[in-house]
Amino acid sequence: MSLMGSLYIGQSGLQTSQNALHTVTHNLSNIDTTGYTRQQVVQADKTYHRVGEAYISYQQTGLGVSYAQVRQVRDYFLDRTYRIENGRTAYYDESYNVAVELDTLFGEMEGVEFREALSDLWTACEELQKSPADATNQGMFVSKCATFLERAQAVYNGLSSYQDILNTQIRDTVDTINDYGNKILELNRKIKAIEAGQIEKANDLRDARNQLIDELAAFGKVTVEEDPDGAVTVQFEDKDFVTRKYMNPMEAQLDDTTGFYDVVWANDSDVKGNKIPVFNLEREINSDMNTDVGSLKAMLLLRGSDRGYYTDIPTQPNMNDEKYNPGGVFDSAAYAADMDTYTAEVEVYNKTVNKSLLQNTMAEFDKLIHGIVTAFNDLLNPVLQDAGGNDYMGGISVFLRQGTLDAEKTTEMQTPVEDEFPGTDINGDGTVDEKDEKEWKSGAKTTWYTTANLKINPLLLQQYNQLGSLSRDEVGSSYTKGFMTVDNKENREMADALLGLFTQDFSTLNPNAVTPSNYSEYYSNLIGEAAGIGYAYKVTSQTQAMTLESVEASRQQVVGVSDNEELNNMIMYQNAYNASSRYINAINEMLSHLIQTLGT
Repeated sequence: MSLMGSLYIGQSGLQTSQNALHTVTHNLSNIDTTGYTRQQVVQADKTYHRVGEAYISYQQTGLGVSYAQVRQVRDYFLDRTYRIENGRTAYYDESYNVAVELDTLFGEMEGVEFREALSDLWTACEELQKSPADATNQGMFVSKCATFLERAQAVYNGLSSYQDILNTQIRDTVDTINDYGNKILELNRKIKAIEAGQIEKANDLRDARNQLIDELAAFGKVTVEEDPDGAVTVQFEDKDFVTRKYMNPMEAQLDDTTGFYDVVWANDSDVKGNKIPVFNLEREINSDMNTDVGSLKAMLLLRGSDRGYYTDIPTQPNMNDEKYNPGGVFDSAAYAADMDTYTAEVEVYNKTVNKSLLQNTMAEFDKLIHGIVTAFNDLLNPVLQDAGGNDYMGGISVFLRQGTLDAEKTTEMQTPVEDEFPGTDINGDGTVDEKDEKEWKSGAKTTWYTTANLKINPLLLQQYNQLGSLSRDEVGSSYTKGFMTVDNKENREMADALLGLFTQDFSTLNPNAVTPSNYSEYYSNLIGEAAGIGYAYKVTSQTQAMTLESVEASRQQVVGVSDNEELNNMIMYQNAYNASSRYINAINEMLSHLIQTLGT
């Protein structure tokens, strides 16, 4: 090779070392940049000059070194693991936050616990039982009923408000996810444009894209595949979200019946024209199946599909009920049919309501309030018959539905005629489905004795001595008053029965519980269940935080910038630069000497 050719060899080493130094300084300047991936210089041989042939090989000389590429140092498997664990951590963090809020609402609100209101109501019944006709005891009982309802509604409305907060967060999160998708799509296009010539890698843009994908993974299960041209396909919950050509947007679709947002794919519909949900919320929550991933999924599950009502909890048929024993003969067919219906309802309950911490807790709490309210009203305002065999209300209800104002309706029946979906085509589309049930529920719930739909009888607030009316004369023109019987004696039987409501079995907490409990035990079980779920979320959240930290530490060993390593590389490339410089100087001196010799 000529000496002039040797100069190009030195020049290639000089230029390659200089470019490598630029990469090192770029790494050092981004050592604290979030999402930055360490860049690594790859050097390669230039083409060889063939000068002859030998028996076993070609005779050739090298033409120097080339700056092949600057590649990102990443581990695909660590990236995939980090994104799954990041989503799982976000899922349990969100769940634990809601559990903490739940504990706050039940445990302490404005300095008064709900348990105290329940206990005070029991105490008022005890005092009333001692002296039923005492005006002070009657007044205290009405007052404690009012306080009890006030506290119950404060808790229930607090839970409803938190559902609304989650609902708003769901809508905002969908907007954020779509924004991420658009940014990833735009970065796909820029990266493809830069790398199309196969001259350089758009590493800084790749870093920005990877950072967006890492953040996106906190909202749901994300998988990523890279095309040969550098673009990535991002799947969200196993469906294409971003491809090399388009972004498939999500939509927060408002349910007019419930006022809640459903998260659906904006451009995908089923055969009935309904937009396809992003998440299958009925699937079992299981880490092995990666169904416990993403804060957005957690918010949807925690919020639930509607307010929680006592009607959400299936009631098991009682074989001792009169409807199954007409004429004293047990109707096994009717009982079996209702048990089949109950079993189907429990299955639906476990797939839907029971998965929602807020909706299920609200339903269990509403069941307690509904049970107490209806038991009090049934006892104090029973259905009686006059001499002609006609039914009439034999007293005055303590609790009324909102909107019931006139005195005549203060003796109304407290239990709605129909608490269960009748299975009819409500919306008139020719089919009976979930839409019909939602519409029925939307209209029927205004007649239910739910926590939010109650008030104290205004008549009792004005004249509490109306309390305890038991019967009226055959003409039906007047009530007995003040826990007095028709023969003007204290009605201890009613007072005893009222107090007895607190000690007798009320109900199981939900269909999955087997032991019935009284009011106080039921409330303790409710709080215990919520606390147990909250503790499980706390432990899992803490464990996940450590797992995520461990995975990130492993990932940073690969992608992170080490100042010591980069300084060593700087010294190495500086020495290589100096060596190339000395090589060029040596060739230059040889050429000068040769020129001088030829000149003489």
